[in-house]
Amino acid sequence: MKNRWILTSVLILLSVLAYYLYKQKILAGNSMVKADRGFTVSDIRSVSKIVIKHVKLQPLVFTRDKAGWIVNGKYQVDPAVFLHVEKVLTDITMLYIPPTNSIATILKSIKNNGIQVDVYTDSGSASKIIHIGSDIQSGDGTFMVLGGSKQPYAMHLSGLAGGIRSRFEQPLENFRNKFIYQYNSDDIDFVKVDYPKNNIHSFIINNHGSVASVHPVVNRDEKNVESKTNVIKSYLEGFENLGAEKLMNSYPLRDSVLSTIPGCIIELKDKGGKVVLYKYYPFDDFENGTGPSSQVGELRFQNRMFVLVDNLDFILFRIVYLEIYLEAMKIFVKDKTL
Repeated sequence: MKNRWILTSVLILLSVLAYYLYKQKILAGNSMVKADRGFTVSDIRSVSKIVIKHVKLQPLVFTRDKAGWIVNGKYQVDPAVFLHVEKVLTDITMLYIPPTNSIATILKSIKNNGIQVDVYTDSGSASKIIHIGSDIQSGDGTFMVLGGSKQPYAMHLSGLAGGIRSRFEQPLENFRNKFIYQYNSDDIDFVKVDYPKNNIHSFIINNHGSVASVHPVVNRDEKNVESKTNVIKSYLEGFENLGAEKLMNSYPLRDSVLSTIPGCIIELKDKGGKVVLYKYYPFDDFENGTGPSSQVGELRFQNRMFVLVDNLDFILFRIVYLEIYLEAMKIFVKDKTL
């Protein structure tokens, strides 16, 4: 009888322990679900604005327009770069809940060096505020806190080897679209390709009439110039997509480069009336002291070129992507020896 009582007591204790562990599992599961749902949005298309605030970097305000995201109301955003931000907002999950004795340290770190992300789904107040802290020591997650809460979570992104913080800890230039040319050839009205040091190779393309035509800038027998639609169209199609290697607005020799005569100047006007000027400078001439290049052919032997876009952005390109734009007048003449 006594043994039966002991056995019954043990079974009761085991049942209570099993129930307690089951409840803890349910609570942990509920916390995970709440954490995942709290930090994420179900559909990134519902988001109209994202504001990233960092104590050491300028604030970044991303808003949508018909073409995609705009940053700080001025620059097109590189969709390949911004996809990393979108993935965090839609796909992060909870890795674990930090132990109680570490919470104060995590919250202090976020207060002193955190990144705040405000997510808007309409024109009113932010629908979600996320505070991003440091990456966890294991390197596979990041501490995060929802606005209005004091409970941090270690969050991670499946398939990402590393923390989440670096995706938001980026300067403005890293988010900017680095395409220099993104024109539909049919939308181009006028192109002037000018070689200041060798003007015999300069030409103008008029694409605003019923038939596109090409004309030399300097005196030349225009009977020798081919205004073949397919040749001109092929050249204009080269302006559809060209991405830069890097923005170089802080390049220490920028002023020295711009004080020289450009190797090539392209003036492009679209059919909406917007005119943009592109000035090309040989990169190798300044980095390796091989210049200054004076002939069209010498430009094509450069590894890279600097391009000043509309007297604003200073950009670096690999020459392999620029060859179509640096074509000389010879591609439009019948006698290629001229």
